[in-house]
This record gives sequence, structure tokens and C-alpha cells, in this order.
Amino acid sequence: MWQRNLLKPMQGCGSQQGLTLMECMIVVLILGIVGMVGIPHFKGLTSAIRLNEAAAELISGLQYTRSLAVEHQRSFGLRADLSGNWFAVFDGRYRSDPGAHLDDVPPVGANGVVIHPLNKMPYTKDLDTIYDGVRISTVPAGGEIRFHPDGHSSEIASLFVIQLGDEQRMISVDGTTGQINAR
Repeated sequence: MWQRNLLKPMQGCGSQQGLTLMECMIVVLILGIVGMVGIPHFKGLTSAIRLNEAAAELISGLQYTRSLAVEHQRSFGLRADLSGNWFAVFDGRYRSDPGAHLDDVPPVGANGVVIHPLNKMPYTKDLDTIYDGVRISTVPAGGEIRFHPDGHSSEIASLFVIQLGDEQRMISVDGTTGQINAR
């Protein structure tokens, strides 16, 4: 008996189903107002995320360079190209050598650029391409910093600035200790 009641259409239900045109317009208006208020905040948030990720990428490159110098007991460096907004990790022993040394540890490509251990490509990062609009500037002469076998750097103090619009992140390297700090 109860199954027969389920199959019968609902009767005596006097409510309308669906929304009127006016109700739909009100919902669209409210969504439009929320979007107008929220989108600028979202864009600001994505800019900050891009800037932080670019700074983290540079910090990672500096830490990797320092660890290579200590591990392999020879000079390694990071060169930042300010006009192209990219950086590369290089082996100081092969810095001026146009040939590749893929049998060395770590493997080295043309002009001494270290081969990335994971993707087997030259360890270069183009910040402008990856993080649209990010700019890099440095205080070291020529945008280059070298780390020595004991972990200290070639410069007394180095400062890298990553900038996107009006915001910036500063990454400093203490030349005496090789300590890398972000602000």
C-alpha cells in the first residue's frame, strides 16, 4: 500500500516550483556586486603569490649553489641576468668553457651551467616567463655571486631584489657565513 502512494503525483501542494524572472535578476545583481568587490582583492593576492614563489625560486637556487660548493669542495656560483630576468647556477671551474662536461659530478652544460638533477636540463630559471611580470635586480657586481668550499660567498654582502609592481622581496647573502635571508 505504501508503494502505491509513492507513485502518485503530489497533490495539494500549492507552492510554485522554480524562480521568477525578478528573483533571477536579483541573484545576478548580487553576484555582480560581490564579483566587483572580490576580483581586485583576488588579483592582489595572486600577485603576492607570484612574487613569493619567484623569491622562493631564487632562494632555492642560492641554497643549491652553496650546497654544491660545500659538497664538491670547489667554487660554484649563481649569475642573475637583470635584463632577461633569469638566473643560472654555474660551476666555477667551467665558467668560461663553452663545452659541456656531462660526465663530471655534477654534470655541467655549456659555459659551466650546472645540469639540474631532476629534469636533466641546465639549471636556469626565467622568472619573467614563469612568474609573469617579476623583475630581478642585484647589488653584486655583474649580478653574480660565488660560493666557496667553506660556504662563504665572494661578496661581503649581496642583495637580490625581486619586484612585481610596487611590491618587492629582498634576499640577502652574508658573505662571511654564506647565510641566506629573506625579507
